[in-house]
Amino acid sequence: MKLAAVQLRATDDRAETVERAGDLVDAAVDQGAGIVLLPELFAVPFVQPDPDPEYFRLAESIDGPSNTMAAERSRRAGITVVSSIFEEGEVPGVYYNTACTYVRGELKSVYRKSHLPFSNGFPEKFYFRPGGTEPEVVDTGETGVGTIICYERHFPELSRIVALRGGSVLCVPVASASAPMREVFQLELRAHAVFNGMFVICSNRVGTEGVKEYFGLSAVYGPDGDVLAQAADDRDDIAVAEVDLERVAATRRSRPFLRDRRPELYGRLTGMGPATS
Repeated sequence: MKLAAVQLRATDDRAETVERAGDLVDAAVDQGAGIVLLPELFAVPFVQPDPDPEYFRLAESIDGPSNTMAAERSRRAGITVVSSIFEEGEVPGVYYNTACTYVRGELKSVYRKSHLPFSNGFPEKFYFRPGGTEPEVVDTGETGVGTIICYERHFPELSRIVALRGGSVLCVPVASASAPMREVFQLELRAHAVFNGMFVICSNRVGTEGVKEYFGLSAVYGPDGDVLAQAADDRDDIAVAEVDLERVAATRRSRPFLRDRRPELYGRLTGMGPATS
């Protein structure tokens, strides 16, 4: 099958951005993509360094215009689309950074970002309530897909959960513009692929928003950490890679990291076991 990362420049015109995102999904479908990932909060500008109460006006419901486009493209093409939105919760004043997975038009997963930064110009704790569930793995009919969101790529425990739950494809929608992070961005994503023996799709935005310059590097990675496809670094684009899902099982046999785990020794990580030196 083929996996696709959509790279997108967001503007203040949500309708135009959503339409352009839809065109990029269509282009990925035309190239045969069966799983398509959109960037973090793809339809609207991302947060700026200074908290801004006016930003909340950009939130939308689960069935708002962003996901409506994603669901329609998923249904029409018979594919899986992972969409990321600024979600207005059912409780007034509660907002989430949310990823929704659609399989052939049906909503299969709602995952809310659980790890939120307030650093490097990303004051997300001001805007979003953290989610309280671990990443799910969605059965697409061809493979298992799990999603973590941007900052969460710094926490290897989350992608390991996706692997342990049977996931073969990890989706990572991001909004990454931090210059220091650019140097380790692909290193981290390749590490997730290698440690877990899985494919990784990462979709970033691109272009200037306020004081931030998003650097793209949207790509698809193989279980060996190899870059299978990468978007252009200066414009809207798609990265589409043809993959052999059998590589996941083969990689996990040749590098049996999941088999050789020793969970009984990791209690210090959660405070649920002995803290011995």
